[in-house]
Amino acid sequence: MDFSAMNKRKATGLLAGALAALVLPAAALAQGFPNKAITIVVPFAAGSPTDVIARSFGMDFGQILNAPVIIDNRPGVSQTIAGAYVTRAAADGYTLMFANLPAIVAPSLQAKLPYNGLRDFAPVSDVLTIGFVLVASPALPATSLKEFIALLKADPSKYSYGSSGIGTPIHLMAEMFNKEIGVRTLHVPYKGGNQVQLDLMSDRVTYAFLPTGVMEYVRNGKLKGYGLAAERRDPAFPELPTMDEAGMPAFKATVNFVLVGPRQTPTDVVAKLNAAANKVIASESFAVKMKSVGGVEMSRPATPAQVGAHIVAEEARWDAVVKKAEIQLE
Repeated sequence: MDFSAMNKRKATGLLAGALAALVLPAAALAQGFPNKAITIVVPFAAGSPTDVIARSFGMDFGQILNAPVIIDNRPGVSQTIAGAYVTRAAADGYTLMFANLPAIVAPSLQAKLPYNGLRDFAPVSDVLTIGFVLVASPALPATSLKEFIALLKADPSKYSYGSSGIGTPIHLMAEMFNKEIGVRTLHVPYKGGNQVQLDLMSDRVTYAFLPTGVMEYVRNGKLKGYGLAAERRDPAFPELPTMDEAGMPAFKATVNFVLVGPRQTPTDVVAKLNAAANKVIASESFAVKMKSVGGVEMSRPATPAQVGAHIVAEEARWDAVVKKAEIQLE
C-alpha cells in the first residue's frame, strides 16, 4: 500500500476542506445580506446638501434592499473624519460612506492621512453630480460674470470668498476660479455652506460657489448669481447661464456623489449593494426628488470597477488644483 499517496490525498482533502471553510462564511454573508440596518456615514452636517441627498437616496436604497438605512453624520477635516471611521468599520457591507468627489482621497491635503484613500475604500456606486453657482454679495456693482472678474482683477485685496472649510469642494472650486482668472483673494472658511450664504447676503464675504438652492435668493435680490459651473443650464433656473455662456469657456465646478465601503467588503456583498444603488439612480422617482436640489445630472448605472476608475480620475483632476493652489489643511 502506498502510504505516501494516501497521505498526499489526505492532505489535499484537508486543504480543500479548510479552503471551503474559509469561503463558506463569506458566501453565507452574501446570501443572507442584508439582515440588519445599514449605516450610511455622511461626511457633512445634517441639513447640508450632501445630507439631504443621502437621506433621500438612503430611503429608496433601503426599500430596494428591504433593510433599514441609518444616516450617521460625521463632519469635519475634509471628509477624513468620516473616511477614517468607515475604513475602520467591519467590512461586511453594513457601514458605507456617502462621499463627495473631490476630497474622499485627499492625498494632497494632509501630510498624514488616517488611511490610504485609494487602497482602503471599496467602490460601490456612482450616484449623481451637481453643478455649483457662482454667487456674490448683492452690494457688488457687477451685473455679469465679466464685470465681476474685472472688479476682482482691479483690486483683489478688497475681496474675499467663503467656503465650508479648508479642502472642501467649494473651497477648491473658488481656488480653481481664482487661478484661472489670475487673482488671489482672502479665503474665509466656515463650518458649513449655510453660514457662507448668510454672510454673503450680509456683505461680510464677497463670493462663493454654492448649490443651486441659493437661486431663490438670487431671484429676490438677496444675492447675485453669475453662472452655473456645469455643462448645461438647470431647467428650473433658465435665466442662469452656464459659466461657459457667461464668459469662462469649459469652466466646470461640480461635485460627484459616490457610495463606498471598507476595502475588504466581500465582492458578492458589494455586487448586491451596487445593484440596489443602480436601481435607485435609474428610477424616475429619485430623479424627480433630486430636481429640488438643482443643477443635478444623474449618474448612469456603473459597475464597482467603473466607479473605482471614476474616483481615481476625479481625484487626479482635483489633486492638480490642490497642488497648484498650494492648499494645506491647518
